[in-house]
Amino acid sequence: MMAIIAGAVVTNIYCTQPILPLIAASMRVDLGTVDLVVAAALLGFSTGLALLLPLGDRYDRRKLVLTQIALAFIFAVGAALAPGIWALIAASFALGIVCCVPQQLVPFAAVMSLPSQRGRSVGTVVSGIMVGILLGRTIAGVVGERFGWRAVYGMEAAFMVPVWIAAASLLPKGRPSTDLSYARLLASLWPLARDNRPIRESMMIQALLWACFNAFWVNLAALLADGPWHLGSAWAGGFGIIGAAGAFAASFGGRATDRLGPRGVIAASIAIVTLAYVLLEGADTSLVLLVIGVVVLDIGVQAGLVANQTRAFAVDSKAQGRINSLYMTATFFGGAVGATISGWLMTRFGWSGIAGFGIALGMLASLLHWFGAPRSNSATPGQGNAAL
Repeated sequence: MMAIIAGAVVTNIYCTQPILPLIAASMRVDLGTVDLVVAAALLGFSTGLALLLPLGDRYDRRKLVLTQIALAFIFAVGAALAPGIWALIAASFALGIVCCVPQQLVPFAAVMSLPSQRGRSVGTVVSGIMVGILLGRTIAGVVGERFGWRAVYGMEAAFMVPVWIAAASLLPKGRPSTDLSYARLLASLWPLARDNRPIRESMMIQALLWACFNAFWVNLAALLADGPWHLGSAWAGGFGIIGAAGAFAASFGGRATDRLGPRGVIAASIAIVTLAYVLLEGADTSLVLLVIGVVVLDIGVQAGLVANQTRAFAVDSKAQGRINSLYMTATFFGGAVGATISGWLMTRFGWSGIAGFGIALGMLASLLHWFGAPRSNSATPGQGNAAL
């Protein structure tokens, strides 16, 4: 149930991507400007992860989830009624902040699981998130092309009503793991990152992989519209169905992490993402390479997401919310940066700029994984987890 709720809420963030050309045409702005709608949603999501996720260690996560879903309804309505591009960017930022619900649920599932099953549980919820992201794009593309981009946000607002009812009826009551004040919870984030190498590595590597993920999906609609195919938003959204096949790698990645340990799975995910962009280099002329590249990219990113997250969670069972705040804030900050830079690259260099960007990010992630991770010099709890 957590997987379903998580997948439903996260569609608010990603429904915009296949309808960006429609928004640009309606509001008469260029590609670089309209990409800021997606970047604002991702930056808002990062802000919510940083400021709201730590509350899950202190308060009942069920109440936090219900409050955020209600606010998501309000901000989705605001986006649907936005009179101009900057109002839409502001609404997207606010919507992003409250839509960190899925990442309230991931540590919820981890806490409820035995250590030997933590990877599988995390993978199940992450699979729900990724299916929501990818199928949400598909539905948004079809609705946007038929009824306009405002109808997409209206649909998202309406969808939050049954999601809230389901969450209120089915989610268990959360159990706080600390009595720290909110200020002390936030203050404890830096020592967690400073003293624990596994958390730092996971944050940096997944930020780079998520930048790869968003660089592709943010610019797919523009590629299909302006490339040799001249396909609309419905086609861009339809690629979400193809990508959904790769999304189930999150569940398999969780199981592999339980059996083999996270480092090997992380290394494999980096290699797979880099390979995907090698294939996607030819995506502006070959639909076959585009389809294969979509599946390979999503397999690599989703497997890495779960392996990195499971590795970070293993550091401290009583700080799951704060660890997830650090991890996912870094991840989605990387995604926002990837969306912003890739929009500029697409405008200036075309699709080859996107492909080169993805390969460069994959190589940097590989260097960080094997050689460049910072290490603590003092004896800390993080050193005991350095082998994770």
